[in-house]
Amino acid sequence: HMHWAEEGFDREVRLRMNDGEDYFIFTFSLEGCWQDIAGSRRRSFDRPAGTMALLRYREIYEHRAIPMNKAVHLSMAIESRQLLDWLGEERLQQHPRLDRFLKGHGAACLVLPLTQRARLAVEQIRHCPFQGLARALAMEARCLDLLVEMVEAAENTGGARPVQRRLNAQDQERIQGVAERLRKSLSEPPTLAELARQYNLSESKLKAGFHQVFGTTTFGYLRQLRMEHARQLLTTGDCSILEAANVVGIKNPSHFASLFKQHFGTNPKQFQMNGDRQK
Repeated sequence: HMHWAEEGFDREVRLRMNDGEDYFIFTFSLEGCWQDIAGSRRRSFDRPAGTMALLRYREIYEHRAIPMNKAVHLSMAIESRQLLDWLGEERLQQHPRLDRFLKGHGAACLVLPLTQRARLAVEQIRHCPFQGLARALAMEARCLDLLVEMVEAAENTGGARPVQRRLNAQDQERIQGVAERLRKSLSEPPTLAELARQYNLSESKLKAGFHQVFGTTTFGYLRQLRMEHARQLLTTGDCSILEAANVVGIKNPSHFASLFKQHFGTNPKQFQMNGDRQK
């Protein structure tokens, strides 16, 4: 089962988990922060923006949504026996850390940095241009890509990330203001120094706080905004590829095409052609 969510919380929300279902949850967080409380000792694990996590659901006592303007995340649930059968005992033996986790040893939540390939797969799911059977096949392919990234990352990195000191309400508001300024300045964005001065933050605090809320840098966020707006322009058919690139402030058509493909997995021309076929 796959679930895509874009949710806003102005206060802490707690969801008590007690149905005893035995499955694994894979999560991929783009914005916001969730916290999981697990095990008899009620150990807490933060899942901030820019992370992906694997959870043994039967051991999760409670999910907590940390108050922020918006939480954007993708989650996939797979029955434990189905996943273990699919991976196979022989293959799991080649990945001892993952094998131990899946068989119930150690912490119930494995939190890892969101890789670039995983972020790309999530964005392709979020903005899938296909319909019908083609959409179903594309979604299944991207979900498999995400499982591959999680398996690889789980074996090659350590356990849960250290808990970050959360931003206070005033700093969260400032960071959201920075994001809003970027959303309104796609063609001529301000510099990091200008943003820091405008919102009364040091550059180091701005960079750290922005990454905590959005899981990326201000430049990375600007690039995401530009690509999303370009996608919308190309979807409506009101702009040519060159015009869309100019609207979002990218003057080099080749660079625009390269960024678009990195973000959506297809170049702008192919994207337009797929859109035309769906009309």
